[in-house]
Amino acid sequence: MSRVSVIIPVRNGVATIRRTVDSALAQECERPEVIVVDDGSTDATPRILGSYGPDIKVLRQSNRGPSAARNAGAAAANPESEYFTFLDADDVLLPGMLKTLTEELDGAESVALAFCDVVPVDDYDHELEINFIDEYTAHAPTMDELLTRWWPILTSAAVMRRNAFEQAGGFDESFTRPGFEDPYMWLTMREQGDFAYVPQRLVRYRTTPPNERMMKYAKGYQVFGRLVSERYGEAGQRLIRESTNAFVSAWGYAGLVALRDGDKLRARRAFACAMRYGPFQVRAASRWLRTFLPMSVARVLSGRIVRGNRTKPELENYFR
Repeated sequence: MSRVSVIIPVRNGVATIRRTVDSALAQECERPEVIVVDDGSTDATPRILGSYGPDIKVLRQSNRGPSAARNAGAAAANPESEYFTFLDADDVLLPGMLKTLTEELDGAESVALAFCDVVPVDDYDHELEINFIDEYTAHAPTMDELLTRWWPILTSAAVMRRNAFEQAGGFDESFTRPGFEDPYMWLTMREQGDFAYVPQRLVRYRTTPPNERMMKYAKGYQVFGRLVSERYGEAGQRLIRESTNAFVSAWGYAGLVALRDGDKLRARRAFACAMRYGPFQVRAASRWLRTFLPMSVARVLSGRIVRGNRTKPELENYFR
């Protein structure tokens, strides 16, 4: 029996699920148990999963969100599995990923989770010229660091000890939609032991433009803020305050740059993101309203824009 269970939550993943499953089954040395949790798909996903026969284990449930789907897969894992990987249904494990990260865990009992770098790709599997991990985050974080800023640990790029996952309570099912469930999981996992970082790009990680994912994950951010504040007190509240300010500032600046460039639709979306993450931001609301005015008037009201791309670190490196 394999020591690793790869758990894949999927909902309507017909375009990507086969490549994802194949990448898990093809892992060298660590032939994993592959568990796919179909979270209420209405497309041809069940038919694709059925074509694998006994090579994978398939669970089906009504749509409850990725946290509940991951927990269901973990509960169904073979009792002999020592390690879990939670692979998103549009990502791909590169050869040797499981072998490399499990060796990190095998080498130190104090390590609860090992993670690696990724190759970001778009919807067409084209590689993107962005980096999630930079010179400041290319190491395993302490708990203090996790409570200071977002850390670029991506779900598909992590392998964790099963017992640490269970002690942490699994993914919090208050997150009923995608978004921010993983950074909260890293906080609770860090309570269970150390982390290890492997500076290799061992996952092809599918990502979407920042404005799309930030609008999509706004509800999850509200849940994240509540849970972190409740669990970590003043430290958690400080993290939420600083993150919220960073989001609002970054999106506000992105909107002003879009106005400067004459793109009212892009500006409107940016200001809408600022309002979603800071709903009492009068400035963001007033800027959003300006996008409905003639461009010449909107530009005058918005004033001068500092040159440069100050938003890139905040927008490209924040939560999936």
